Amino acid sequence: MVVTAMKHRSSLKIAMSDISRQCQLGMRVLATGVLLCSCGCASSLLNLSGANAIGSKFADMVSGERQRVVRKEEDNDFGTKVETPLLREYISVTGNNLVALRGVGLVTGLDGTGGDPPPSHLRTELLEEMTRRGIKNPGHILASRNTAVVIVTAYLPAMVREDQRFDVRAVLPPNSEATSLKGGWLLETRLSEEQSIAGRGNVKGHQYAMAHGAILTALGDGGSKKASPAMLRRGSIPGGAVSNTERNLKVILRNENRGLKTSKRIENAISSRLHDYNRFGQRIPMAEAKTDLMIELKVHPLYRNNFPRYQQMIRSIAYKETDIGRRLRTEELARKILEPETTEQAALQLEAIGGDGIPFLKTALRSSNLEVRFHAAQALAYLEDSSGVEVLKQAAMEESAFRVYALAALSIISDADGVVALRELLSEDSLETRYGAVRALKENNPHDPGLGTRIYAHKFVLHAIESDATPAVHVVRYRAPEVVVFGSRQELRLPAVLNVGNRIRVMGDAGDSQVTISKYALGRDPERFVVSTNLVEIINSIAELGASYPDVVQMLLEADAQHNLAGELGIDRLPQAGRVFLRRSSESGSTEKKTKLGTPSLTPGLFDRVEESDQDTTEEDNSSLARMFAARETGDEDSNDIEQPDAATAAAVPDNVNDEQITAAADNSGASLSEESPAGDASTEFEVEQSEFREPLTSRVRRVFFSPFQKEE
Repeated sequence: MVVTAMKHRSSLKIAMSDISRQCQLGMRVLATGVLLCSCGCASSLLNLSGANAIGSKFADMVSGERQRVVRKEEDNDFGTKVETPLLREYISVTGNNLVALRGVGLVTGLDGTGGDPPPSHLRTELLEEMTRRGIKNPGHILASRNTAVVIVTAYLPAMVREDQRFDVRAVLPPNSEATSLKGGWLLETRLSEEQSIAGRGNVKGHQYAMAHGAILTALGDGGSKKASPAMLRRGSIPGGAVSNTERNLKVILRNENRGLKTSKRIENAISSRLHDYNRFGQRIPMAEAKTDLMIELKVHPLYRNNFPRYQQMIRSIAYKETDIGRRLRTEELARKILEPETTEQAALQLEAIGGDGIPFLKTALRSSNLEVRFHAAQALAYLEDSSGVEVLKQAAMEESAFRVYALAALSIISDADGVVALRELLSEDSLETRYGAVRALKENNPHDPGLGTRIYAHKFVLHAIESDATPAVHVVRYRAPEVVVFGSRQELRLPAVLNVGNRIRVMGDAGDSQVTISKYALGRDPERFVVSTNLVEIINSIAELGASYPDVVQMLLEADAQHNLAGELGIDRLPQAGRVFLRRSSESGSTEKKTKLGTPSLTPGLFDRVEESDQDTTEEDNSSLARMFAARETGDEDSNDIEQPDAATAAAVPDNVNDEQITAAADNSGASLSEESPAGDASTEFEVEQSEFREPLTSRVRRVFFSPFQKEE
């Protein structure tokens, strides 16, 4: 009934508008005739050679007026149409780029593999830093064979919060006399932006982080368990940098939509859907319009570890929609979500609608198609509804392409159902699923007793998991130094002789039920301790003796090579995006088609990692705009604006304007996080879009009809 009434009303409105336009057109023609006659040249104009031009311009004018009226009616008719404009048609979300930070640091604790650095700007910079800190005889310290100067690099993540940790890389300079960083400890190092400027050398910018920690060298080449001399010259510190800043996202309006009114309307659309509360219980909007071009977008806690989902959801919010229009669109989305080909987009839009979309998402949970159920359950999780927990658990177990998204969604469900599901996944056969569940459960509640957490200050974290699956051990190179033992009762197989760094050794003879842990020190007798063969107890004992995370990893690598472990040793078994699955047709249910879900570059932040091969020396190449421009030049631009949403930014700015120049131009109150342009280079400016001026009708008629006969000066 409502739809029929709305269609009748719309038809009546169109009919009345046609009558009104015809009357207006008649009045304009009459006014034109009066003007011509008053000039005394009506009859002569018809014989002029420019009569055809006059007719053409008059027709264009009338046609333009008619199109303007039609567009205006369409703009005012959102409530009767299902094709509601979404924010993706007006904006681009930026700020998801990595910011390259660099510094010069000093590594100590090397066992004669260091060396005196040759004269260079790196040596000079480090000497100045040591003098600033009040260190005596800095030159003598640098000359030691137990120290080495290293170049320290880190990448500040998108949406980073203050005190958040992220990974650090350390590498010896090409002309360094040092041969290995194994066993080294990076002293506290400042990490800043750095830009190379012709004639001025390397110029440092703002300091955004501090880095320190034990350097891990054994896993430096794609998770390989064998070290080479080249790998020993570089290393990483998982979670070794601590941020002292925060980064919010930016919403950039496209040029054709630029305006304060539009900017404010988009702010209201986002903030009405997303908000948070401060410690005083006051409501905090997630969006704030700064200019007619830029809106600052805060990170909602639910999406703190899944930027791609946050961006997709923001772009799926309706720009302008009445209550009736929303009801019509919701009913259409309820049909689309049951089709595998359209379920992903429909679930995103229902999630963007908010609470009104929950009943339709719950209905989709009853579908016989796993893909449909998965997308509905994922959207419900971000709407703080736990109805789809069992579906997410099934998706993580049965379909590897869904696993990374299912675990990320389970990590934000704080009720008992979500926690129980993650604990059950700890006993799965797949080591990737098990470790993914550990990371999700740790994000959900770091103090969950199921994690069996033991923290060794300034060293690493040990998780002793009670698991019914095959025993296994897992270590990582990313995010945090942690060792996960699945099966807390597993024993170390003997005989074994294992090195733990350069100072500790674990030894046990065949048939023994105990092992001897010896710690050696120069000029002193060895300290010896006897413990059981329980692997968790052994790791706990060597940690108390001062073993670092790289030392423990070294022991586990040797134990795996000598077959002393009861199960497999996994390295960086992280679920990833961009995998292929078989999509089942909704009609037959038996037809299968290979389909890719997401892309590796849009992996949720909970499982994201920056490979060394993917890193670049310039922050510009890592920015979203730079990637989009590179894709345009190669003709490989993705047409799917959900998977590659930043591509739409091309319409918002000129081709020679980068992401950081947008930020600097839009927000003069603070410095950009990546000042890629040389200082003082003001040659790049924004094109200011001309405001629309509507010329009065009488003036327009005179100009159109008489301008062809005016003499050019």
